[in-house]
Amino acid sequence: MAFRFVQITDHHIMATEAMLARGYSPSHALRAVLRHIAQHHGDVDFIVSTGDLVDKGLDEEYRTFRGMLGLRNASAAPGPQMASGEGLREVPMYFLPGNHDPREVFFRTMFPGEAPAPAAMNVAFEHKGVRFVCVDWGAANKAVTTPGMLAHLASCLADGVPAVVLSHHNVGPVGVARLDGLAADDAGRFGEVLAGRNVLAVLHGHTHLTVETALAGVKVLGLRSTHFSFAQAGDEWLYVLRPPQYRVVTVDGGVLTSEVVEVAL
Repeated sequence: MAFRFVQITDHHIMATEAMLARGYSPSHALRAVLRHIAQHHGDVDFIVSTGDLVDKGLDEEYRTFRGMLGLRNASAAPGPQMASGEGLREVPMYFLPGNHDPREVFFRTMFPGEAPAPAAMNVAFEHKGVRFVCVDWGAANKAVTTPGMLAHLASCLADGVPAVVLSHHNVGPVGVARLDGLAADDAGRFGEVLAGRNVLAVLHGHTHLTVETALAGVKVLGLRSTHFSFAQAGDEWLYVLRPPQYRVVTVDGGVLTSEVVEVAL
């Protein structure tokens, strides 16, 4: 059965909306993206955020984030929770943690029923015959492969149900040297688990860049953040102001396609 969903990522929301990051307002950008989704794709089946919901991992940042989305209900991780902010009409949302989301605070504020808070969010959910496998590479800036994550992935892919893998961290190079180094040194082990399985795509954030690559024959799609972007010019590391983006994903007949939408600020 065909369906559509939206991916957003890397919001880095701060405690108050007046706070800026290098002159950029993450709150204004996320609100603009949510309004655009509501106006043009408000009928999608769900929205997923692939991590770095907030900037410093503070309770008050998560309260600001939840208020922006109009989240009122609780759920088990990863969701769904119903979003009604910025014109959204009770759209189901799922949430992954990123390296800016300390797991204890993330679970306490986003999924208060998860007690004690797990050390990693390796979970899965299903939607219209497709399994969405959430993998957690840890809370460090650089991804770390763990036996538990690989076992979770292998278990979720074993029965051949069509799957989409959701990750915060990039699972391979994205073409920027400093960002390429954030993938796990042994990411090939991750690829070995994917190989030959019915995986429609891997979707990730973390690098703040929109890229399309592949791993073990599987499509890998990275997405530009609702925060500022990064670039590298020689040895110089640059913070780049680009319009935020979101990805509209269609799954139909076992094939995944997507469209990247850019939002003017």
